[in-house]
Amino acid sequence: MIEYLLISNTKENKISNFYLDLVSSHIEKSTNEKVSFRELSFRKAYEWGLVSTKYDSKLKKIMSDFQLNYEIDCNFIKTTEKRKKKLLIADMDSTIIKEESLDELARQIGKEKEVSFITNEAMNGRVEFKKALIDRVAILKGNSTDILETLKKNININDGAKELVKTMNMNGSITVLVSGGFTFLTEYLKELLDFKYTHANTLQIIQKEFQKFEITGKVEEPILDKKAKLEYLNTYVKKYNLNYNDTICVGDGANDIEMINHAGIGVSYYGKTALNKAADIHFNNTSLLGLLYAQGYSDNEIFK
Repeated sequence: MIEYLLISNTKENKISNFYLDLVSSHIEKSTNEKVSFRELSFRKAYEWGLVSTKYDSKLKKIMSDFQLNYEIDCNFIKTTEKRKKKLLIADMDSTIIKEESLDELARQIGKEKEVSFITNEAMNGRVEFKKALIDRVAILKGNSTDILETLKKNININDGAKELVKTMNMNGSITVLVSGGFTFLTEYLKELLDFKYTHANTLQIIQKEFQKFEITGKVEEPILDKKAKLEYLNTYVKKYNLNYNDTICVGDGANDIEMINHAGIGVSYYGKTALNKAADIHFNNTSLLGLLYAQGYSDNEIFK
């Protein structure tokens, strides 16, 4: 089996010849072979193809130290013959968008501290996801749906999200956004980024006097919880007659663990500790373009 060593940093364009020579020398010492690298993105992403039986655990330790010392992501990626995946399932909050959407809604009504505390506990796996969701939504009770529209106008799309979805769509992949957040935002992102499918929870809303709409503080059943992401992965694998090696999944929190565990490539994107333990690869200095580089795409293959 071919395994790839991917190094990447899209924030600083910092991968110079010094770093490339250093990595190449580490590989040569480990394998007793000269292994040439392939440039995926100038000064941002490079990969080396390795034969799994020709290097040992020392190389992984060396590259872990390299990552810490130089803030360049280093990931060993096991692949099948077909590297480019046929199914992408992505989390929304703090993955496709920079924000935690419930925290941002709470910020608008002056309840950010109490909501963000619950969010953090849930994302680190210390509070059960469904309970955390119900408790946070209850804090929004009685507020106008105007805050939902304000949020849509103010969210920030993470770097590389547009290119990730478009490139995979153009290569015939199925792109799915699955979130424990809410449909008002996932449907907006579906149109904006061209995801093929989206799944999320629905906020219960009622119409008040003068045709005003108000959030009730409840979530409509059935509630999409942490199990749902794996269930949707299973659904799309079956629907499109795929196997799990055909899939790449990305998230940042504890509620993504089951999905990440079953993906062909499970990606922790600036993830919490609980998810990092489960993920195959980790990006802490790389944009969402890293998911394309991990599949072997180079810049000249990426649609903008």
